[in-house]
Amino acid sequence: MPAFHMKLQYKIYIGIGVIVVLGIVGGAVWSDRHIAKLEDAVALAKQSAITIQQKAGQKEIEAAGHLEKIAYLESQLIEIQIIAREQDEELEKLSNNSGRARGDAKRARDTRSITASHAELCQKLAELGHGCE
Repeated sequence: MPAFHMKLQYKIYIGIGVIVVLGIVGGAVWSDRHIAKLEDAVALAKQSAITIQQKAGQKEIEAAGHLEKIAYLESQLIEIQIIAREQDEELEKLSNNSGRARGDAKRARDTRSITASHAELCQKLAELGHGCE
């Protein structure tokens, strides 16, 4: 008879203990691997966030440059509009002047021709708004 003889109940307890220890060790190994994967994912996400943040900063700088260009072009447009209005007013004046000159020329053509002295012609031209030179 062997010196150490275990009862069946002790063998079951030892087997359950071994299974529990293996389960705990296996769970710890699985948990460590899972945590390592999650840590890698976090590191990758952090790097991605840094890259995206840098790109966003560059885009903000570009947008600010575009806003400055827009403001400059808008000021240029306002200046051009002012010049265009002034030119429109000048064209209107010139149009009125040329209309009057055409009317004066037509009246002069329609006026019957008579002999007149230089002084009389200058007086008539002065009445029409065109002095003698």
